[in-house]
Amino acid sequence: MKRQFLLAIASLLMASAALASWYDDYEAGIAAVRKGQYQAVIQKMTAAIAANPKENNNARTYGNIFINYHPYYYRGLAYLRTGQYDKAISDFEQTSGPGEIDRGSIEELMQDAKQKQASATTPEPVPAPVPKPPTPVPVPVPTGPTIDPGLRQQVTTAISGANQSLASARDRKAASTAEYQRAMGALAEANQRAATAKSNDDLQAALASANNAKLFADSALGPTPTIPKPIPTPTPVPRTDLATNAVLGDTAKRLHRALENYFSGEFGDAATQFSTLAQEMPKNGWIWAFLGASQYSQYAFEADESYRAAAIKSFRKAKQFRSWKGGLPQKYFSRRIRTAFEGAS
Repeated sequence: MKRQFLLAIASLLMASAALASWYDDYEAGIAAVRKGQYQAVIQKMTAAIAANPKENNNARTYGNIFINYHPYYYRGLAYLRTGQYDKAISDFEQTSGPGEIDRGSIEELMQDAKQKQASATTPEPVPAPVPKPPTPVPVPVPTGPTIDPGLRQQVTTAISGANQSLASARDRKAASTAEYQRAMGALAEANQRAATAKSNDDLQAALASANNAKLFADSALGPTPTIPKPIPTPTPVPRTDLATNAVLGDTAKRLHRALENYFSGEFGDAATQFSTLAQEMPKNGWIWAFLGASQYSQYAFEADESYRAAAIKSFRKAKQFRSWKGGLPQKYFSRRIRTAFEGAS
């Protein structure tokens, strides 16, 4: 019966799983802005825009967690710092302002980009030539733009990885999903840009499209498998088995309600329900992990240190009763929750 209960928990977790989303790319892009890694900023903000192109001062990520979402501002800043002034101007025209990191007003950055663009396209005055004896003029050899072979290899590898992810999605019978179709579109765009690339910028665009294709393909889920119902047998069920089923059935229902509240953002109700379950099953690492996640989400929303302290204590209990290879599963817990869990020693 314990095995049946664990299987029921696993089924509930799979049914309630939340996909990694655009805000993970956005947070990685913000971290790259702080480090001045502008190529990484371009890549991460491009991925975030592909999944969520609308800026918002109060964008919802998961549950009741909201962020100041302005990817065009930071990608425009990265284009400006890397000398791609046309792209910088285009992004500054689409943004409504900075997010949590302010690198200047839109007007200041736009003026800077336009001035540098004008300087780059305006030839410097040439002084009047001093007469010299005629000399033979060598015939200029036309040269094309230099393309980094290592970058081209990255694009090839990324396209191959996207194809593998699409094959896996087809194995999951997810070819009819919207995510699979978006992955196919992004892969076609990556192949076309790679085939016609004339500069490293063209290859960077192809690399971003290939990475997007892989993200979309990995997020494509097929239909939830149906668990076959057991065939009833005429053998009488002992009273002890009937009583065990009754007890576990009630626990499973309460666990289901707790998980529903957690994934719908009702963290207060979820924390109360998981706390009761933890008292009933004090050595279940999964229960302690979800209790800690609910408490930490309350802390993130209300900024009350008591919630954070309770969450750290629950995370330590989860580590005590279960070995978490690789940390908490990404499909059940957000990046902030996983980071807090890893820090709980």
